[in-house]
Amino acid sequence: MIDIKFDEAGDVDVSINDIQYTESTLQHQRDLIIAQQGYYKESPVVGVGAINYLNDESPDNFLRTVRKEFTRDGMKVKKVTITVGGQLNINATYK
Repeated sequence: MIDIKFDEAGDVDVSINDIQYTESTLQHQRDLIIAQQGYYKESPVVGVGAINYLNDESPDNFLRTVRKEFTRDGMKVKKVTITVGGQLNINATYK
C-alpha cells in the first residue's frame, strides 16, 4: 500500500522539502499497535492499545488483539510472535 511517508516521530516526512510517498504497511501496523480504541474518531473500535498490555503476564491476549486488528484492517496475518528478548515479529501483508 502506498501512502504519505512519516518519520520516526510520526510526523509527515518533509526531509526533502516536499511530501514523500512510500510503501506504508509497516507504518499502518505501527499505528494500529500504538492506537487506543477511540483514538480514530471515524472508527472508534480500531486500535490495539499496546500500552495496556505492559504489565500483562501472558502475551497471548496482546498477540490475539494484534492479529484481530490487522485482519480487520484488511491484512493477511501469517505470524505474530514475541521473541525471548521482547521484540515483536510480524508477518502480515495487505491482500
